[in-house]
Amino acid sequence: MEFPSELKQWRSRRGVSQLALALEAGVSAKHLSFLETGRARPSRPMVLRLAEALDLPLRERNGFLLSAGFAPRFGARPLTSGELDAARYAVRLMLECHEPNPAFALDRYWDVVSWNRPLATMLGPLTSDGVSIGELNALDLVFKPGLQREQFLNWDEVAGAVLRRLQRQVARAGSDERLRRIWDEVRQAPGVSGLLRGEGADETPPVLVPMRLRQGDGVLSWINTLATFGATSEVTLDELVVESFFPADEDTRRFVEENLVADPPPGPSD
Repeated sequence: MEFPSELKQWRSRRGVSQLALALEAGVSAKHLSFLETGRARPSRPMVLRLAEALDLPLRERNGFLLSAGFAPRFGARPLTSGELDAARYAVRLMLECHEPNPAFALDRYWDVVSWNRPLATMLGPLTSDGVSIGELNALDLVFKPGLQREQFLNWDEVAGAVLRRLQRQVARAGSDERLRRIWDEVRQAPGVSGLLRGEGADETPPVLVPMRLRQGDGVLSWINTLATFGATSEVTLDELVVESFFPADEDTRRFVEENLVADPPPGPSD
């Protein structure tokens, strides 16, 4: 897509006027109008200023630059790349330090790319048929009919929270075809259409939405947090999310202590 159309489309997605965007980017409304109509060509710094004002993710900023005829600025190396050693160490440290509670790292498409030992223990039944945790997608755990979805005692609440998170991500990312396909697939999952219509919505939702799961004869209740890198010029890291789970009640804390705490290393023999 040519830059004028791309700019107009992004401005429309963000729901801002030419004047509002011009003020945010520090340019005149007249110049912005000329950029949208193609009467003026943007410089590379101007493209980046507009991308910042539009709050584009780094992947989309690269696309914005390409549409204006400039080379991408932000790298998109695989997480295994040597240049990302420090970031990979930080992720591993976050996961390990969160033990004995479960945690994993997800990429832009919600694929599990890293995890800790307690998470592997909890998802063990899902991987007993030879599928590794690295082949799992976090959205499938919530929306795909099967063993994991059936464990949720408050599926509507959890699925609704995940839907809102995914919907914000899709809106911010724009025209990523794979992300759009994922969104379309999730919308077709059983029970999702009712959630999107707001059916059964609680007028006074809880302060924190717990994830309540059957565990044998009992129930585990978890709350979660999300962590991202604070400053990066790397697409892979910009999109990476570390999701950590914490016990929400005493029964779950007891389960962690009894089942997820690693045995201490053996001491020296007498």
